[in-house]
Amino acid sequence: MRNYLLILAFLICCGCFEIKAQTPARLIQKAKTEISKEDYLSALETLKPLVQEGNENSEAVLLTGYCYLYIPGEDAKALHYLELASRFFPLEKKPSRNAIESHFYLAMALHQNYKFNEAIELYKRLLSSTKQKNLLSAFNREMAYSINALELTKNPLKYQIYALGQAINSPYEDHSPIVALDESTIYFTSNRPEKGMERTGGGFFESIYVSHWRDGGWTRAEKLALPGEYFGNRATVSLSSDGQTLIFFQNDGYSGSLYTSRYTFNGWTEPVPLPEPINSTHIETHASLSSDGTTIWFSSDRPGGYGGKDIYVSYLLPDGSWGQPLNAGANINTPLDEESPFIHPDGTTLYFSSEGHNSMGGYDIFKSELDDKGKWSKAVNIGYPINTPDDDIFYLPTPDGQRVYYSSRQIGGMGASDIYIIAFPEDDARSLAVVASHIFNPDKTPMGEAVIRVFDTETAQSMGVYRPNTLTGKFVAILPSGRSYRLEIENQGFKKIDHQFFVPLRDVFGTRQRAFYVPSFIMEKE
Repeated sequence: MRNYLLILAFLICCGCFEIKAQTPARLIQKAKTEISKEDYLSALETLKPLVQEGNENSEAVLLTGYCYLYIPGEDAKALHYLELASRFFPLEKKPSRNAIESHFYLAMALHQNYKFNEAIELYKRLLSSTKQKNLLSAFNREMAYSINALELTKNPLKYQIYALGQAINSPYEDHSPIVALDESTIYFTSNRPEKGMERTGGGFFESIYVSHWRDGGWTRAEKLALPGEYFGNRATVSLSSDGQTLIFFQNDGYSGSLYTSRYTFNGWTEPVPLPEPINSTHIETHASLSSDGTTIWFSSDRPGGYGGKDIYVSYLLPDGSWGQPLNAGANINTPLDEESPFIHPDGTTLYFSSEGHNSMGGYDIFKSELDDKGKWSKAVNIGYPINTPDDDIFYLPTPDGQRVYYSSRQIGGMGASDIYIIAFPEDDARSLAVVASHIFNPDKTPMGEAVIRVFDTETAQSMGVYRPNTLTGKFVAILPSGRSYRLEIENQGFKKIDHQFFVPLRDVFGTRQRAFYVPSFIMEKE
């Protein structure tokens, strides 16, 4: 839900409503305390005796509707109770605070239930009911969401959606998927029950889980074994192009920071925080590395931006340190929050989430593209129904652009949020392909010291320089499809390898075929 709802929640918890009876008063006060801790399920249980049909307490009804607004998948119940509350507190000529707030929440519930025209009309009534600047700002912002939603829902995108199945999804929150470039491994965040990770007040801390693509399916997800002891939330953020460096978010008391761990022959290394100036005394929540590892995009609420959380970019300097972060600019950032940047392997397309621009409610997914002059285009909403009236935050398209990994709450899901794949139709042109191969020593052990260069055979243009994964000998390149290429493999003391290959157009890359594999190579000694 929107940030300023927390302000209104605070007003509720401080006693915005009249208390008419002693016994209900104690229950209502208990529920307010639970709401202040965001324990909405407990608050609903506390309020339950006060919302019995035919004997409803008006304040309890309003608080019940408010709680349901904060519980995913309960939009219909929120609408039911807030419609009832609005009848208890009508918008008269000089409406009470209770009436204004009950109708504001009702308008939000109408929006969440796709009743955008009704929500707009109610916001117009609310705008004429008060002169308080903070409320007027909230009403205008929410009405803008409904107006945007009306426009975006006129032209829905065409796509198919597939759940990743029980090997990965659970009845709990499963979200923030990050995937290796060849889609052989997926990491994600889940709050499924785990011994020793119980939170005070109920529930479990979030942890990172991993699954691998084997024999045409995903292996059962297991908790990622990172060294060291830690008691708190950890959440997936980004993965390097070679699949060996994991970036994740970790709570550090109030602020929270971005950490990295690298996979070696001895397993994952001890997590270390990203150095300044990436991490700061403020909150950094998401980050994305470029495919060559020389650029990092991240979100932060540090001062000096456009407002709230902004997206910043930093470049790796010759001495191995990160340069001073640069704000991504007004075409991307707004006075509201921006989150979860993802720089596509093409290096010219940035996906991110924003509460601003022409969002249809809370966070929507947007994209911006880099032009020939080095400027980022004005952010474009990627469209409905990928974007919804709810928050839509984590969006991970594959390098060839055919599929998107994302988390969502869908009818028929396993419980809370699940992880899905969006597949675009055959006539949706996508130009990039994932190309992979393996390089081995004469004894068929992985060769990690080789240098691989790829050239376009028609233009002789260099398409990149790559090195194999030291653990597997595998390298991955992102190349335009429908083209011919020449591969050069060199390593001191070994014979040079030249190999030509053709990358077919996108119809080769179905959802079951993760990458275009060039034959493996065994280098011979000179």
